[in-house]
Amino acid sequence: MNSYNNYAQEICSNGKDDDGDGLIDLHDPDCQCHYTVTGNILQNGSFELYDHCPVNYTYDTDYKIADYWQFGTYMNIGEAIYYHNLHCSYDSAQVMQNMPPTQPIPDGSAFISIQNTTYTTPIPEPQIPKTYVGQCLQTPLQKGENYTLSFYAGRFKSWDNLTGRIYPFNVAVFGNTDCNTVPFGTQYASGNGCPANYSGWVFLGETTVYTNGVWVQGKISFNAPDNLNIIEVGPDCSVLPPINDLTDSTTFLDYHQYYLDDVHLLPTKDFPFEYITTQVENGCSGLPLLQAPVYTNATYQWYKDSIAIVDAKNATLKISDTSGTHYYNVVITTNNKCVTTEPFLITSTKLNEVRIPQDSFLCDNNTLLLSPSFPGITYSINGLKTDAVIITNAGNYTIIASDEYGCQKIFNTNITQQNCAECIVYIPTAFTPNNDGLNDVFRPKLDCFPASFHIKIFDRWGGKIFESTDINKGWDGSYSGKKMSPGAYVYFIDYKTISGRAKTIKGMLTLIL
Repeated sequence: MNSYNNYAQEICSNGKDDDGDGLIDLHDPDCQCHYTVTGNILQNGSFELYDHCPVNYTYDTDYKIADYWQFGTYMNIGEAIYYHNLHCSYDSAQVMQNMPPTQPIPDGSAFISIQNTTYTTPIPEPQIPKTYVGQCLQTPLQKGENYTLSFYAGRFKSWDNLTGRIYPFNVAVFGNTDCNTVPFGTQYASGNGCPANYSGWVFLGETTVYTNGVWVQGKISFNAPDNLNIIEVGPDCSVLPPINDLTDSTTFLDYHQYYLDDVHLLPTKDFPFEYITTQVENGCSGLPLLQAPVYTNATYQWYKDSIAIVDAKNATLKISDTSGTHYYNVVITTNNKCVTTEPFLITSTKLNEVRIPQDSFLCDNNTLLLSPSFPGITYSINGLKTDAVIITNAGNYTIIASDEYGCQKIFNTNITQQNCAECIVYIPTAFTPNNDGLNDVFRPKLDCFPASFHIKIFDRWGGKIFESTDINKGWDGSYSGKKMSPGAYVYFIDYKTISGRAKTIKGMLTLIL
């Protein structure tokens, strides 16, 4: 596997931290495959093109060193910094001596740094110095499309003590429709926090990068919520925990600076990602069988939550337990290629929790949620795919619920429309329980499905002879198995509409034989 590591080699198939860097298997850069990306929506994603060498890294002077890029936020300290390895005197005199990146640099010799600050006494996030780089896109991101931002990132030696203490860090991406919103924040502020504190900016996604002092390839995939014209890359909106200066004089500021290079932005479909497929053995009562992409003369190693499954070295993997929530990957190695598939989620299926009635009703000028979204469940409503079953019109529907393993449940339902606010009750004034098949039961009729229903019938002396909360159950003219005498009876009906309106109706009915 590709690596920029100078440490002992991690064994990537035993679930152990072999090189003692605190990172196991796929968390360790030694075990990560690297993919090559062709094409880019971004310009100068390698940062090789530049206008001038850094002067003093203030916003007024150096905010647009790298062509097409600019610092993302107003700050008078700690701007995102541009470096051109050994080509600029400041770089060679300062950065390359004190915080040099591992060689080789992923793409060319230029790179940038990102800073996220913490304090011994925390301050509000909108005041924290965080640095970003932004680019106004020549080709806007299209609303509803899936995109991926890939990059190489790394944290290297600390500025003060050169011991190279390394911690995980977050890389986040934000977007805006208006290129004029960069830089964001208040000018000359010591810190403006993250872009999401300001109007128009949306958080698109983030990832945590694990590194032991090497360049690591990472990616962030997201769905564009709008037609976005500019993106910014940098820290997320969290507040880092307080870190005191250490006894060896290492400062907390040094722990949260990382470098970025080789940044690509493309529709996700244009990336060379590989995906696991699945099938279920013994019908839908069995356990899932995962299938890796097939390569000629390839070896396979499966991982659960990035930790190796020892001896799982076939192109297929049978899952023995679907309880909990876990992600599976497989690393595929050939003579000239290393491929890590995208994570595949395994969790207990929610298919049995999907319940859709055969008949229901839709209130006027409203929508009806027949079944909510469930993790891993997709629906087809009369052939249209969706994540939840939401009905807007009366009619007959065929609804198919499918889980991630290909199992399905099919429902046929009839939806009628009604005036839920009024919900009128129609009551016969008389009935003839003589078993002739005509008007044998006293049963009120409602032009809606009530949220609750309760009927009571009394004789002329006030004795209760019938009671029910079932709207479909009527009175057959008997009490305790005996026919009641002809005459007048009193009814009371209490019900509540779907809209929450409570109603009470009372009146007289006549029993005729």
